[in-house]
Amino acid sequence: MKKLAYIFVVLLVGVAACEKKLHRVSDVVKTDSVINAPLLAGDPDGTIALADSFERIGAITHIHASNRRGEAYLQKSMMTEADREFNSAVTGTTPKNQFDSVLYYSATSNIVQYMSVRRSNDSVIALAVPTLKAMKDFEYAPEFATEILVCKSMLYMYLGLAQRSLKRYAEYDKSYEQCYQYMSQLLEIDTSWGSYFNAAMCYHNCLLSYFMDEKADKAALWLSRADSVAEKLFAHPAAIDQYKELIKYNLTCDRIDLAVLQKRFDDANRYYNEVKKSPLAHTVSGQYKLIDYLRDLHRYAEAADAYQSLGPMIAKNKMNPTLDFVATVAGKFRVNYMAGRKDSALAAALFAFDYIDSAIVRERNNEAAKLATIYQTQQKDEEIARQQIDMNRQRIVALVIVLVLITAFFIVYTLFRRRAAKRMAEMKAQQERIESELRIARDIQMSMVPSTFPEYEGLDLYATMTPAKEVGGDLYGYVINGHNLYFAVGDVSGKGVPASLFMAQATRLFRTMANQGLMPAEICNHMNAELSGEDNVNGMFVTMFIGMLNMENGHLLYCNAGHNPPVIGGGENKGDFLQMEANAPIGLFPEMDYQGEEMESIKGRALFIYTDGLNEAEDKEQHQFGDEKLLEILRDTHFDTAKQVVETLTEKVEEHRAGAEPNDDLTMLCLRVS
Repeated sequence: MKKLAYIFVVLLVGVAACEKKLHRVSDVVKTDSVINAPLLAGDPDGTIALADSFERIGAITHIHASNRRGEAYLQKSMMTEADREFNSAVTGTTPKNQFDSVLYYSATSNIVQYMSVRRSNDSVIALAVPTLKAMKDFEYAPEFATEILVCKSMLYMYLGLAQRSLKRYAEYDKSYEQCYQYMSQLLEIDTSWGSYFNAAMCYHNCLLSYFMDEKADKAALWLSRADSVAEKLFAHPAAIDQYKELIKYNLTCDRIDLAVLQKRFDDANRYYNEVKKSPLAHTVSGQYKLIDYLRDLHRYAEAADAYQSLGPMIAKNKMNPTLDFVATVAGKFRVNYMAGRKDSALAAALFAFDYIDSAIVRERNNEAAKLATIYQTQQKDEEIARQQIDMNRQRIVALVIVLVLITAFFIVYTLFRRRAAKRMAEMKAQQERIESELRIARDIQMSMVPSTFPEYEGLDLYATMTPAKEVGGDLYGYVINGHNLYFAVGDVSGKGVPASLFMAQATRLFRTMANQGLMPAEICNHMNAELSGEDNVNGMFVTMFIGMLNMENGHLLYCNAGHNPPVIGGGENKGDFLQMEANAPIGLFPEMDYQGEEMESIKGRALFIYTDGLNEAEDKEQHQFGDEKLLEILRDTHFDTAKQVVETLTEKVEEHRAGAEPNDDLTMLCLRVS
């Protein structure tokens, strides 16, 4: 029935074409929507049939027909055929109307895409740059704005990819920003789900470059951009589920990469548990990707087990080994070696060594066959020679890698048994020393936060801090200066020893500034100047809530530096989150000017301040404690003493965890003045 419908459309539009010849651009656009309809419905063969028919009767030009056939072949993943059609659209033909010119640029951008897939970076630059220059002066009708903006954004993206491969770092950053600007313009005029999908994929491709160059800030920026358009895609009623799943899968993978890059391994593990539930994770490529993540997360035993589950596929490829297959076996060697499975690692290394030569020969033959099919132009000999150089280089690199692996393995394996007992003793002694040092560090850190609280008439203050590991990055403290009580709660980025050292700096600075009688916002400004800038090489920061309470009249001055909003008791709801200015954390931006706020009086009202180890505490199923539950408990808890409030919340968090290990440091401070 579907084929009959397409035939009917061909005949119907064909008659119209014969009568009017479709010389007007508006008629061509209408015809194009008919040709595109099957492609949008997931039937590329229908689009190919319509393009052939319309070209035969003269309703559309050769540029038009070849461009649409190329896009249909792309959807069918027939890259050679697609490249042939796009080249046919731009070779030896002249655009006859404005729409043909638009399609000419579209075909060119698709050719650039194919060059990018083949990693022909010089060719990408050689074609993309003059095309973008020509498009700069191209005047087009408003109805073609969508196609032109798509072409420009795609050309700049592939240009950036090529520049990055050639290590032109400043240039690729500018190209990606141009891509973003044109894509943003496109999304303003085209709110179809396809545009949101293309934008999300485009931003995903851009941020991969920043992952490879370990530029965490840039990667985070592009991930935020991708998240923004992905939300609109997910909310679009016409969006196809499989495309939404692909974007969700890609962005979760990006979160894993960013978390690993930022050494947030707890977050990386959580995202890993999310991504492995995706149907795409169960494909062969998806399973290999999961193995890569397990390796990055140092979960070597699980990665080795995952390779075992891929055993049937590896055995199948054994008969036709490729360089990718040898690389797979090399990866198996690495994770088994890191997991301590020496025999399995040795078997994988020997296997890779046996098959490297045959894999290189097979790869070279495959490349030669592809070149014979793809390149039928004057540059054929040049391209084949360049591919041959690449193959020879690849062979040398692969042989060196395998030989290094084999040599390293035998050296280690030979010495392993003789040195095992000695190493175990050394490791045990080292572990005991580290544990002793960590206990000392914990004692030092705990001594930096008050264990006793002020005895001031009308003031009730109590606080606790519980690190998730031996040492942590949370802090609290207070200073009494005359009738004023300075108090602070903070949470340093990261965990462990680096966070504890940064916490010590922040605690010292707070006490120094408080003793000088500065306002909370001034304290934040001074601390930010000390902790940010060039000296902060690790990019660490601390969120803080700093308050200054007049214990006589209850007047509260405070400044919130990116911290969780405290809960203020009383009022109609018997407790609400405090509404605050959205300042940035301390240590991120050297020139930040922090804004302070105040409350006339909080006499008789409890103030509860905490770190995200409370509201983000997780049980074994990774369900969080949550803000609503926190507020509900505080509203239902009658205030007897500040200590009683803190102990109640501590008990509720333990009940929620139900035996799960703490995922973050937990600090709570409660005070009330009467």
